[in-house]
Amino acid sequence: MIDLIASVVVDLSDQKLTAYNENEEVVRVIPVSTGKASTPTPIGVGSVRTKYRSVTMRGRGYVAPGVPYAMCITANEMICLHGAPWQEDAGQAFGVPRSHGCVRMPTQQARWLFENTPKGTKVEIQI
Repeated sequence: MIDLIASVVVDLSDQKLTAYNENEEVVRVIPVSTGKASTPTPIGVGSVRTKYRSVTMRGRGYVAPGVPYAMCITANEMICLHGAPWQEDAGQAFGVPRSHGCVRMPTQQARWLFENTPKGTKVEIQI
C-alpha cells in the first residue's frame, strides 16, 4: 500500500510532475506535456478541486470526449491534470509542451495519480 499523495509539483521547465507523500518524500516522477507557448499552463499554487474518471473537455477550438483520470485544479475546471491517450496513440512523447494549458501525462500514470491523490491535495505549478 502506497502513502496517499500529499502534494504535487509540476515543473514547466523540466516537463515533469513530482508527487510527494506527507513526509515530503518523492513517491513518483512523471513526464508531462503542459501548455504550448500560445496556450501556457499558468504558474501558481492550487489544489485538486474536482476528479473525474472520464470527462469531456471543451476549449477554444477543440472538444475532447472521454479524457481519462482528470483532476481539475482551477474553479472553472480549465486547468486539469489528466491522461492523454490520443497523444500516446499518435506516438508523441511526453516531456514536450503540447496542451491547451492542462497537464497531460501517460494514461497509466494518470490512473495511478488519480487513485492516490485525494481532493484538496496541494498542486504547485512552477517554472
